[in-house]
Amino acid sequence: MTVGIGIVGTGRWAGAHARAAARSDTVRLVHCAARSQDRRAAFAAEFGIDRHSSDLATLLADPEVQAVVVSTPNDLHVDMALTTLAAGKPVLVDKPISVDLTTGLKLARAVEQFGIGLGVAHHPRRLAGHRAAADWLSHNGSTIRLAYANFSNARGAALKPDAWHRSAKGSEAGVLIQVGIHPVDTLLSLVGPAVGLNARFSYGVVGPDIPDTAVVTMTHASGATSVVGTNWSTPSNYTLDLLTTKGNLLFTANHAWWTKPEFDHHSELLLDIDGADPERLTLDAGDPLRDQLDELGAAALGTGEMTVDVWDGLRAMGVVLGAVESARQRGAYLSLETAFGEAGATDAELAILLG
Repeated sequence: MTVGIGIVGTGRWAGAHARAAARSDTVRLVHCAARSQDRRAAFAAEFGIDRHSSDLATLLADPEVQAVVVSTPNDLHVDMALTTLAAGKPVLVDKPISVDLTTGLKLARAVEQFGIGLGVAHHPRRLAGHRAAADWLSHNGSTIRLAYANFSNARGAALKPDAWHRSAKGSEAGVLIQVGIHPVDTLLSLVGPAVGLNARFSYGVVGPDIPDTAVVTMTHASGATSVVGTNWSTPSNYTLDLLTTKGNLLFTANHAWWTKPEFDHHSELLLDIDGADPERLTLDAGDPLRDQLDELGAAALGTGEMTVDVWDGLRAMGVVLGAVESARQRGAYLSLETAFGEAGATDAELAILLG
C-alpha cells in the first residue's frame, strides 16, 4: 500500500516533487492545493491527481492525505508546516525552513511537542558524491580542515519583475536563500555546525536590493573553515572541494540534471593524495528527490525518519540570515550563538544548533 501525499503549491518545485512521486513505489499524490483554480486544475491533470482545492485546510481534511509537501513561497512555509503538524501529519517543507529564526524556533518546538516528523527539502544532501565523500571520511578517519563549495546558475537574471522571489520576506538574502543555502546545508552536514561567519554580497544583475553574488566564510565548531560561493547570473556551476587530513576530495556535477533522476550519473568524485594520480571514486547512484519523498512516506507510517530535520533547516537559515547581517556590516564577524540567542533560543536549543 502506498502513502497518500498532498502537495501545496503548483510551481516549478512542486512539479519536480510530482515527477519524483511518480517514480516512487512508496508514495502517491492524491490531492493538490493552490489559490488559482486554473493552475491547480492544470497541475492535477498533468500529474494524474484526483482532487484539488484552494486551501490547505481542505487538503488536510482529505482522509487519503497521510502526509504533506509544502512547496510555496518562502514566507508561507512555517505557518503551513505548523498547521500540518497540528493536524497530525508529517510534512516535507521546501527550503528554507523559515525566513526568520524566531518563527523557525517556534516550528522546531512544535515538532518536539507533536512528535511528528518534519523534513526540509535539501535534496542535494543525498547526492551520491556527497554520500560517498562522507563514507570515505568516516572509513579513513579523516578530518576536513578547509572546504569550498560553489553552486551558481543564471536563473536570477531571468526573474520576472513580479516574481515573489523579489518581494517575499527573506528576499534580502537573494541568491543565498534561493541557491546558496544548498551548499551551506551540505557543508554543515559534512564539516559540522558553524559557530560564526563573515559574508560579502554583490548587487546589480537581479536588482539593487537583491544580491546576485554571495561569499560566506564559516567557522565551524570543529575548528575547520569553509567557504560558500554562489552566483545567480552566470552559467551553472556545482563544485565541492574538501581538503582533509588524509586526502583531498573534489566533487563536480552537471546542474542541467538537477531535478532529474539521472543526476548522479552526471557527476564525479576525485580523491587526490600526495604522490598519487587522482582516483575516481565509485558513486552509488540514487534518486534524491524520490528518496526524500520515500522518507516522508516512512514517517507517515512510523517506520522511519527524514534525513534533513528541522534543526538542520535552522542551522542553514542561521547562516543565511547571519550572512545578511554580516554583509550589512561590510563582512564583520557574526556569532551564531548571538544570532540564535537574540531570536530566543534556549540553552538546550543552542547546544543542538551549535553542536
